[in-house]
Amino acid sequence: MIPVSLSTLVMLGMALGIALLGVLWLIAVWRERRDEKRTRADLVSCRICGGIYENTDKKISACPSCGSLNESSRPRPI
Repeated sequence: MIPVSLSTLVMLGMALGIALLGVLWLIAVWRERRDEKRTRADLVSCRICGGIYENTDKKISACPSCGSLNESSRPRPI
């Protein structure tokens, strides 16, 4: 049997709890970024007026604000 004091056991429990919270936080951030990428994949940025709108599965679509034709490309991050 290995002799371990109570304070060492408490310290190990706290360290494991903090490590678990860190892993859960990293998983939540990863999921949020993944969902944001999926959402942004359907957006088109207008080259003329700068408006951002959702694409309707076409390669080239018309901007609802100014009517100019735009190719499907991801808008730049803000």
